[in-house]
Amino acid sequence: MRRPAQTKTNGGPEVPGAPPWVRLGILFLTVFVDLVGFGIVLPLLPLYADRFGASGVQIGILVLSYSAAQLVLAPLWGRLSDRFGRRPVLIVGLLGSAASYVVFAFADSILVLLLSRVMAGAGGANISVAQAYIADVTPPKERAGTMGLIGAAFGLGFIFGPAIGGLLAPISPELPGLAAAGLCASNAFLALFLLPESLPASERALLTTRDRQGSATPGRDELRVVLGNPDFLRVLVLSFLFTTAFSAMHPTFPLFAAERFSLGERDVGWLFAFMGVVSAVMQGGLVRLLVPRFGEVLLIRISGVPFVAGLIVIATAGTVPVLLVGLGLLALGFGGTLPSLVSLLSRSAPDALQGGAMGVGQSVGAMARILGPLLAGVLWDLAGTSWPYLVAALIGGVAGLWGLRLRQPD
Repeated sequence: MRRPAQTKTNGGPEVPGAPPWVRLGILFLTVFVDLVGFGIVLPLLPLYADRFGASGVQIGILVLSYSAAQLVLAPLWGRLSDRFGRRPVLIVGLLGSAASYVVFAFADSILVLLLSRVMAGAGGANISVAQAYIADVTPPKERAGTMGLIGAAFGLGFIFGPAIGGLLAPISPELPGLAAAGLCASNAFLALFLLPESLPASERALLTTRDRQGSATPGRDELRVVLGNPDFLRVLVLSFLFTTAFSAMHPTFPLFAAERFSLGERDVGWLFAFMGVVSAVMQGGLVRLLVPRFGEVLLIRISGVPFVAGLIVIATAGTVPVLLVGLGLLALGFGGTLPSLVSLLSRSAPDALQGGAMGVGQSVGAMARILGPLLAGVLWDLAGTSWPYLVAALIGGVAGLWGLRLRQPD
């Protein structure tokens, strides 16, 4: 049985007065700040790279390097947090993100830009540790709603990040990166003094003892336990399919909006903001009400309908109001699936392996965020403007059928 939320730290400083809302608030800020930094930098990255004479392929590598670093490092962060605690790993990740944005601010070559994005991806990979922290302090039946706070942080960060970058870049090219660095450093400071440890020292010691008694490669046995669980694998596949379908729209949507509706960069920014608001409301509010009533599995199946419908409406939209309907449906569907999937991943993994399990989930998500944009780009070049969204809808339909294989945990 999951232990109740603790008011006393384990391995960190004594913070008896830190109530659950303070801890969840810091975790929310951790993810929010990471996505704000990501949103600040992402629209500016191609422009900065172009100043150094980067080719289209080189710009593509710069964009993908963030997710590639997360793919590799998220499981490692998770396993380290299982052994040394969530709190120190979260703080190190935040400080690493801060350093990456300082490097970005003063980058003077393509290679330095690439280094900054790899560093940012490495620091951002500790989102899986924030998810594991929530699993430590939240009862299983309440977990999807609390995981929704992480999803809401994603949505809000993606709203505010591009806006902040657009305001600061004309003042000084270095200012957006320095602002992102300051946000990360400030959050690390808050975590240092206000965030207690969530994983008891006894559970961390158990994993360390098992490694010393015969595990040749630390983390290999734990990973085998997690991936050997059929329920965990089913959820992992579903998460990969939904994330691939959703991320397919990101690289082509500005081109799609410009070609079909003659919309400019500012207009596209408002459309992304609209999606972020709908997704944040769904993940941060409605999921907390719907999961206790329907359960994660049924909510995923229900949310798959507007998810697929939204992609089809986007592909066939002839007017901006119809496009808004499609974007709203897509955001609503993804906002219902994402926190429910994360909750199911957590509930399918052993208590002592939450960090490693969330790290695996984060890596699979990063892999999907690499594959989705690549697939969309190829379809855009070879098949036309509508096909990235139609194929994404097909992938979403396959995900919906795969979701019929899930079972609701007790």
